[in-house]
Amino acid sequence: MSESVVSAPRVVMVTGASTFVGGYLVRRLAQRPDIERVIGVDAVPPTKAMHRRMEPAEFIRVDYRSHIFGKIMATNEVDTVVHAATSVTDNHFPSTSTKDAIVFGSMRVFAACQKSETVKRVIMRSSTQVYGSRSRNAALLTEDLVGGVAASGHPRDLLDAEAYARSMARRRTDIDLTVLRLAPIVGPNIETLMLSLFDRPVVPSIIGRDARLQLLHQDDALGALEHAVVAGRPGTYNIAGDGAISMSQAIRLTGRIPLPVVRATFGPAAAAIRGRAGSRSDKVQLDYLSHGNAFDTTRMRGDLGFSPRFSTREAMVDVARHGPTEPTIGVESITAVEQRVAALARRFAGTTPDYGTAGR
Repeated sequence: MSESVVSAPRVVMVTGASTFVGGYLVRRLAQRPDIERVIGVDAVPPTKAMHRRMEPAEFIRVDYRSHIFGKIMATNEVDTVVHAATSVTDNHFPSTSTKDAIVFGSMRVFAACQKSETVKRVIMRSSTQVYGSRSRNAALLTEDLVGGVAASGHPRDLLDAEAYARSMARRRTDIDLTVLRLAPIVGPNIETLMLSLFDRPVVPSIIGRDARLQLLHQDDALGALEHAVVAGRPGTYNIAGDGAISMSQAIRLTGRIPLPVVRATFGPAAAAIRGRAGSRSDKVQLDYLSHGNAFDTTRMRGDLGFSPRFSTREAMVDVARHGPTEPTIGVESITAVEQRVAALARRFAGTTPDYGTAGR
């Protein structure tokens, strides 16, 4: 890992400024007195509410694939770029246009950074989706375990985007590259494909599977990106909250009722529950909901120097308590029952009967 020391950022550009993560990151950075200017860019304009939240940052509407993007970077003497326009954060599946924006958009963004005379730090928002989800995955996935797992779909697009970023870093050794692989983001305000499953009182679950989930609270996702901008270290890092929960636990913690279905009917069941006839599920989502993943975050804490505030469990509880949809079953009631069960288990564990030596 590079040991170079980079000066504090002066002018920061954030791509994907119209998304939840990009827009709120612009806001957080603009409120920092140690950063002179923050420029948010996106191919689509933000909502009026998001635009107001960004102030006093600037917003420029531009397609990353346009030659104008590089000129904007040069004209404003940008020294730090956060490429946050790389992940699907709404309730829609990746499409051809999404792939085009992620892969070719990233290629143009990193090409512009490579040509820039002022850029010295680049932070890329990636995702733990790049590891793929399968039953034979390691118990804890480290940053070095990528290789042929994510063969298609959105994870493949992210791996291609990471490759463009590393190619830029090899050609410009004076630029520090930080790649943050964010675990699935949850929170009371953000809309994601996985959280859309919890919009209704009933949540479909795949029979015979209970995926292991390690998640990241929306505030910690923003905190990690902000930390990488102002004090980050070059390298690739898994970013996730402590601990993991099962899908069945997530359903209980959010006060929902599970609906067991076979994998082949998961998409139609989810569509029927949500009242969206056109809804579907792709293989990436089904694999994740079948197996899930957990991640080694040693580098995040030791090398990057970042520690999330919310554990995975706490993040899901926050969704239940402050999210837009009221729980069907009270979260406090569920927590109280789990605490009583845990107390009983500890009591019995401490009073194991002595059966003597008979039968030895």
